[in-house]
Amino acid sequence: EKMSQSYKYLNVFSPEGKLLQIEKAYNAIKNYGLTTIAVRGKDAVVVCTQKKVPDKLIVKESVTNIFKITDTIGVMVTGSVTDAKSMISFFRMVSAEFKFKNGYHIPVHVLAQKASERNQMITQFIGIRLMRCSFTFVGIDEEKGPQVYKVDPSGHSLGYKAVAAGTKEQDAVNYLEKQYKKKPEGWNNDEAIQTAIMCLQNVISTDFKNDEIEVGIATTDNVFFRTLTEDEIEEHLNTIADMN
Repeated sequence: EKMSQSYKYLNVFSPEGKLLQIEKAYNAIKNYGLTTIAVRGKDAVVVCTQKKVPDKLIVKESVTNIFKITDTIGVMVTGSVTDAKSMISFFRMVSAEFKFKNGYHIPVHVLAQKASERNQMITQFIGIRLMRCSFTFVGIDEEKGPQVYKVDPSGHSLGYKAVAAGTKEQDAVNYLEKQYKKKPEGWNNDEAIQTAIMCLQNVISTDFKNDEIEVGIATTDNVFFRTLTEDEIEEHLNTIADMN
């Protein structure tokens, strides 16, 4: 009987062909309480997420789910940021090694593939806990243009036109699909930012203040990944309010 129950605790397949540890990692991400959005426009990539500061005494600038990996690549974490910290250090090391060996910045899809390989490798070993977080990589590729890739705990790495993760993932994906059908040719820079913010507001059913969300962006005109200031976010929130 103990042997028949071992799949519940180890990284072995259950009788139904599932790895329960992976499913638990997915549940942990969804139960973490954050929803993240990434949008690929014609000339830009945008990431957007809630910003929850758990205590009024915490310096709000120290709380973030958006990180810069290289000058041109950003990653958004969905789930546990504490779990993600070691992986972010790994991504930066891989990116630095790639540039040293090849003389140019690592492409987004290559970094996403390296991340997915590491996540998948963890699923094969007993005694190593899966990361309770997923990663959304964004950047402007020299050849392919704007790129969005999502990597989950199981090791999947897929490119997207728009993607969501976290607590309200399915609702957000449904919203993004509807918006994309309205404009299949793609969004311009401002539209991409506003689509991401509106998607988040729609699924959370909240009108955000400028310090309650984070927005990261890179464009073909300015390939360096950066986060928007609160004043810039406020401008887009006002535009959205006028549209509504």
